[in-house]
Amino acid sequence: MMLIVLNLALRADFGRALSASLMTAHLGLFFLWQPIWQTDQRLDRWSSSLIVVLTAAFVTALDWWLLFGWMILLIGIVAGRSFSTRQERLAYMITLTFLISVLLIECVPMIFEIGKLNNAVLYSFRLAWTALPLLLFLFPTSSTAQRETFPIDFFRGITIALMTALLALSSVLMTYELHVEYPVALVVSLLILSSFLVLISWLITPGTGSGLGALWEKSVLNIGTPFESWLSSLAQLARRRQQPQEFLDAALEELCEIPWIQGAEWRANDQRGGVPGTAEFSTLLTTDALEVKLFTERQVGPSLLIHCRLLIQVLGHFYSAKIRETEQASQAHLQAVHETGARLTHDIKNLLQSLKTTTAAILEDTDSSDRQREQQRQSLLRRQLPQITQRLQLALDKLQLPAPQESERGAITSWWDQLVARHDSENIEFLADIHNGELALPWDCFDSVVENLLDNARNKAKTNVPIQIKVGLYENEGKVVLSVVDNGEAIEASLASQLLSQPVSSDDGFGIGLYQSAQQAEVNGYRLVLSENLDGAVRFTLTNREYSMTDSS
Repeated sequence: MMLIVLNLALRADFGRALSASLMTAHLGLFFLWQPIWQTDQRLDRWSSSLIVVLTAAFVTALDWWLLFGWMILLIGIVAGRSFSTRQERLAYMITLTFLISVLLIECVPMIFEIGKLNNAVLYSFRLAWTALPLLLFLFPTSSTAQRETFPIDFFRGITIALMTALLALSSVLMTYELHVEYPVALVVSLLILSSFLVLISWLITPGTGSGLGALWEKSVLNIGTPFESWLSSLAQLARRRQQPQEFLDAALEELCEIPWIQGAEWRANDQRGGVPGTAEFSTLLTTDALEVKLFTERQVGPSLLIHCRLLIQVLGHFYSAKIRETEQASQAHLQAVHETGARLTHDIKNLLQSLKTTTAAILEDTDSSDRQREQQRQSLLRRQLPQITQRLQLALDKLQLPAPQESERGAITSWWDQLVARHDSENIEFLADIHNGELALPWDCFDSVVENLLDNARNKAKTNVPIQIKVGLYENEGKVVLSVVDNGEAIEASLASQLLSQPVSSDDGFGIGLYQSAQQAEVNGYRLVLSENLDGAVRFTLTNREYSMTDSS
């Protein structure tokens, strides 16, 4: 509606009473459309009075020069609009086409009294000026009750407005200087301006890899020192210097090699360092965890200050990464110590269980004249005590070397016989099917797995249900399957999915022990899995890593 009324004002004997009335209506519609105030915002008396005075002055002094300035202002506002949809972009392009064409075809010739287009072409333009505003009715308006103030790109709006004014004035100047018709001068000016824009866009486009844009970006990043070289130096120093303080000292020494930097000092928390400077000027730059003071021979200007901040920001990121690296290394060490302690705790608990079993067998009340029973006790001691001593030595070795290591290997038959003898007095059923008795097994790994599984199964005996435990060992052509099954309740699904892959919190004995056993099995080339999890049948299976569960079933 604003554009339609503006077109009618130009057609209605511009400058007269009717035209002034239409321009007043046009200004009123502009204030309804304007992007400055919200539609529901209440204006104070001062703002309202100022609007009334300016509108009255504009309508009273209305002429082609005022219209020229007003249309340049409208072009700047419309061209500076930031778009969010394709429909908005198309609508404002139509508006911009209307305003620029009216300015160049109708307004400029009337100001400078130069020749107009021939009547046929002029009528075609006037018909277009009537049709273009009507096209805007085809675009839907915002459905929200409160229209938001749309964003304006100030520099883009100023640029388009000044280029339009330059095009108009250059056409007029060419008309008078070269004595050509205004339409010809307008076309030539358009060609010159478009060629200039194409050349400038080619020169300043960063994607070309050359031209003014590339040179400008390179100069911004390389004020005083190549930015790429600084990044490379920091990366090399980060690899060579492990401690964060040493890294900062070395980095600032390298920074001081720049001619205009005479010294640099850093401060992080309560620590300080750097290269002391005696220059007259200093600049303090800060990041999240670091403060750096640069000493220079002259005052740092705005451009150089931006560059210095960029360099120190990069240094701060590297320093923060060094701090995190140190903290992660410390946490990894503490985690290794924790896991080692947890593993040893379970080993010692298993050893204690073996000692309790052996002690109970020795202290069992029997007739002192029963020589056969006495010989069995001595035989049990001869078998158990060396093995317990060996397992204690292995636990001590683990404490000194926290990292998981492969276990020493021994014959499968010997390990099985010792396991059966160690738990002979317990209510555990042992089943074996071994074809190659000399096959080497990692004893410590198998001991840790079996003892943890048996301990967890014993914990289920705290319930009223009698617990029956079966241990099976099957070997055929180098494929080993160790199975421990009990008739207790099934493990909860949420716990079963995490049991062997990470430590879990539990009060019934499941958790860190089985997690450690699973990791130890992986180190020794085996795999511990929960192969069956049903009420009355909870089965854990230890197999060769390449041995599929399908074969072991």
